Amino acid sequence: MQTATLLTRGLLLPSLLLLLLHPGAAQQLRPGTSPPPTRPGTRNAWLLFFSDSRLSRRWGLHAEAQLIRARTSELDGQNVVRLGVNYHAAPALVLSGGYAHSRSYLEAGLTSPISAPEHRLYQQVQLQDNKSRVKFQHRYRLEQRWVQLMPAHSYTYLNRMRYQLRLALPLMGRELAPGVPFAVASDELFLGFGRHETNSFIKQNRAYAGLGYQISKAASVEVGYLNQLVQLRQENRYEVSENVQLSLSFHPDFRRAAPQAPSPALD
Repeated sequence: MQTATLLTRGLLLPSLLLLLLHPGAAQQLRPGTSPPPTRPGTRNAWLLFFSDSRLSRRWGLHAEAQLIRARTSELDGQNVVRLGVNYHAAPALVLSGGYAHSRSYLEAGLTSPISAPEHRLYQQVQLQDNKSRVKFQHRYRLEQRWVQLMPAHSYTYLNRMRYQLRLALPLMGRELAPGVPFAVASDELFLGFGRHETNSFIKQNRAYAGLGYQISKAASVEVGYLNQLVQLRQENRYEVSENVQLSLSFHPDFRRAAPQAPSPALD
């Protein structure tokens, strides 16, 4: 337990340094280059549902759904469904893998939107430290993606790495107990690699801040602001979107309670 806690804290500094490598900073690190141009901001609504069910001491299931709706954006809308299996290697370490299906609707100035389906496999390592008042979570995800970039075309295979640092702070007491509001902040960096990738190595960055409420031991809600910077595949420029994000998390525990020792008989 102590080893895992020290590991999560020890990863904090290099993780923060990694998050500094957003697209503009990465361009500045190259002599003689300037940051890539960005498209004016768009405003979107982002609805999310997360569920991590605990089935046994080691095993659990992950389910996730996302609904994104945009206005005047080349990333006009997207639906994502993800299913996976969790392996709880230690209290602070969870290993996961599974499948996700994504469907984007891209307008790109056309009279009718283009549907861009995507199939993904993913592997994930999640480290968390809940002992201190500020709850740390590091999430490392590797994705293998098959994306249909144009209608009636074959799928293109792409690789992507993702890293997310998430911090949660109870606004009452030290624990995220039922009835406790909390503040949350996170940043996630997307890195693309492989022979089919184009332009910059850094594909996307998501910075998020919000407020949440712990409804029960298993359920919580959050509302917040998400700033999303995405590289458009067709050219070396980025689109910025400003999102109002509403999420519901439900993490039921189906494990059987450990049997209690019988109370001593009273004389």
